[in-house]
Amino acid sequence: MLAVLALVLAACVPGVKKPEPPQARVEGFDLISVDPFSGEARFALRLRVTNPNAFELPLLESRLALTFDRARLPFDLPAVTLPPAGFEVVDTRVTVPLAESTEGVGKLLRGEAVRLRVDGRVRVQVGPVPLDLGPFTLLDETVRVDLRFAWPRFELDPQQSRLSLSGGRLEVVVGFRVANPNPVGFYLRGPVALRVGGRSVAEAALDMPLRPRQTGSGALAFRVDLAQVPGAATALVAGLPVELAGAVRAEVPGVWQTLLDVAFGGRVR
Repeated sequence: MLAVLALVLAACVPGVKKPEPPQARVEGFDLISVDPFSGEARFALRLRVTNPNAFELPLLESRLALTFDRARLPFDLPAVTLPPAGFEVVDTRVTVPLAESTEGVGKLLRGEAVRLRVDGRVRVQVGPVPLDLGPFTLLDETVRVDLRFAWPRFELDPQQSRLSLSGGRLEVVVGFRVANPNPVGFYLRGPVALRVGGRSVAEAALDMPLRPRQTGSGALAFRVDLAQVPGAATALVAGLPVELAGAVRAEVPGVWQTLLDVAFGGRVR
């Protein structure tokens, strides 16, 4: 009722013409982060918003609906004044709950296209009374992201590593740090072998979370037969040169995964 009244009032104001709704196209769509630990994927969306009218079109802040693949989400369009028959570039943010868009986010991380549609109503200030335009489709395109996945960087942490004898076995605890340079957070999961003198002598399971663009730390414990480590007694004093190697998964559960070859080493004392 209020929208109808506004249109009637606007029609009665001299010089005020009901405007055509704006249109938009994607100028840029970039991945900010995918964080399975917060449960969200965030994207930067740059829109070129065009005014089809021969007069200035002040858009008020409006809430529309965003279709991201199969998920339906709210979308806030910021206020902007469009010049006559011109355009403005508008920067916005899109936050997508992973629980509602597992398939869509997975497609983007695999390099596939996802449909992006924005529709609803926008509020405009034409004359003394704000008007609602719509419902209409502001945008309907497909988008991709350029994910150049970089392998996490592992390094042995001597301060968190140690050797000890227990029950006739050598216990080797290898502490490590791992840096994730990617905008995607994930779990690292899989078997890692302990190699001494070029031979695999024990294995442990890696299972650790790693947030986007952060460094995490962890430790793996191995129990080794003394017979497999010549000079074990000397190693307790001088340290034991070790290598860790394995094929592990970087995975966002239910969304995406990739295989990594892990290889790093150092001296454990």
